[in-house]
Amino acid sequence: MDMNWKFTFRNIGIASLLILITACSNNATNTPTMESTQTQEPAITETSSASETPVSPTSSMPAAGTGLCANAYYPVREGATWTYQSSGGPVGGYGFTDTITSVREDGFTLTSQFDKLTRTQEWACRPEGLAALQLGGTSAATLNSDEMQVSLDVSNVSGITFAASIMPGDQWSHALEFTGSLTVAGQEIDATGNAQSNFSAVGVESITVPAGTFDTLKIRVDTIINISGIFNGVSFPVTVTSPYDYWFVQGVGWVKASGTGSVGGESFTETIELQSYNIP
Repeated sequence: MDMNWKFTFRNIGIASLLILITACSNNATNTPTMESTQTQEPAITETSSASETPVSPTSSMPAAGTGLCANAYYPVREGATWTYQSSGGPVGGYGFTDTITSVREDGFTLTSQFDKLTRTQEWACRPEGLAALQLGGTSAATLNSDEMQVSLDVSNVSGITFAASIMPGDQWSHALEFTGSLTVAGQEIDATGNAQSNFSAVGVESITVPAGTFDTLKIRVDTIINISGIFNGVSFPVTVTSPYDYWFVQGVGWVKASGTGSVGGESFTETIELQSYNIP
């Protein structure tokens, strides 16, 4: 096995992990929009509050948004922004800002700004909850760098991303299939695969992050990704498992994520924390 093959194989593992690790990849047959831009991250108010007052996860559940898009743990409001900072992940430290840039009766658009890269992701609002309609997640946009690009189509999606109502002890799942290509260091690899994510609402915890101290509902997300790649006529399988914990606040969204894993023989522990937010 030559050094180029070792480099490519390692980065394929990173790619598959980052694309789907957050279980925010869902129902679509079109490729997610990713484009380079020189625009800097938008300025975000250091502290702000949602129009609905966050409450304890064990009390009544105020839903932010209207109609099918109303959700207690993910406020669907046009212009809502969340700024996060990650450390310890397999691609190093990075920051990003999520903004809801359009809200419709049956869905919305989420725009993520990663330094010089902008990614848009479409979501659907359904009676059972919110479902992302394109590949995404907190780390996916970091893949489109000078050394790595991703073009994948998603199909055969089942389940949801954020349930309409969540209480401790609840469980739900999400699955998808994908096909497309990965370009690593100028070399293209055809890829097909599937992912299964299982969600469990663990319980209530108090969490402190730069954006403040919150009463949260902790949700465990266990994801198994199976990917089959073809490189220079040689096929190979890659399986990635990724347990991540998320902490959600009613009327605010997710304020922290933490997970561990091993990619290319290297272990990592990633932590993502909410720095600030603004919900109109």
